[in-house]
Amino acid sequence: MSDSDVPGAQLTKMLAGEPPEVVELVLRLRAVIRDAHPDLDEKVNPMWHGIAYRHRKAGYVCGLFPRGNGVNVGFEHGADHPDPLGRLVGKGRTRDVRVEVGAGPEEDDVVVDYLDLAVDLAIDRAEDKRRRR
Repeated sequence: MSDSDVPGAQLTKMLAGEPPEVVELVLRLRAVIRDAHPDLDEKVNPMWHGIAYRHRKAGYVCGLFPRGNGVNVGFEHGADHPDPLGRLVGKGRTRDVRVEVGAGPEEDDVVVDYLDLAVDLAIDRAEDKRRRR
């Protein structure tokens, strides 16, 4: 996936009102996700004020959402998602891993761990759905 897959103008516009340190964190986490799972399609979603990540076979998996002094990494089926590090927050179907400004590189590893689980879960869910048809 190239940078042209996410129009720079859309991303810049979405992040325009965010503090520079939040913008930096969004861009760092974006790079982490793209490096860990280059097979995910990426789209700026201005209505959500976030960047959505979609798997070709499994659909929407997660998103990056700048909120306050950090970024929520939201997982579509977070309620069903394993939480081995006790980091998922929120109630309902979607749950997030919260990453605060100033978080070190160890947080990148946490995001990748949860992303790996989310992608596996989404693929399994999609395959189960296909088998039931």
